[in-house]
Amino acid sequence: MSKKLEANGLWESSRMMLPQHKERIIQHRTQVHYLTKPLIHEDEWEIITQNIDMSLNYTLQATFEIFTESGNRDIHGIVTSVSTFGKKIKIEMENGFEWVDFDQLVAVKLEEGGA
Repeated sequence: MSKKLEANGLWESSRMMLPQHKERIIQHRTQVHYLTKPLIHEDEWEIITQNIDMSLNYTLQATFEIFTESGNRDIHGIVTSVSTFGKKIKIEMENGFEWVDFDQLVAVKLEEGGA
């Protein structure tokens, strides 16, 4: 029997690659791969909201892990305002402030001590 008809012989015998295939492989390797936001369990959301509330009421320093498509980033600061209508929190940092959507939050961890 011919070797082409056994196992993977059909593909092994034809090692030709079209220019379009090569171009697509190169494009795929150089393309930026975007991440998807992880699903956060209801219990984790409860911890996040408790830590936001603690930071707001007691001016405690916290670390906020924010989701972005290229990778998560951390913000260190104190919650100064919560907008439930706009679903945003205002984080006061050393060099200013930033508004962050609740949907972008991945984790909130309180730091030791306060301001």
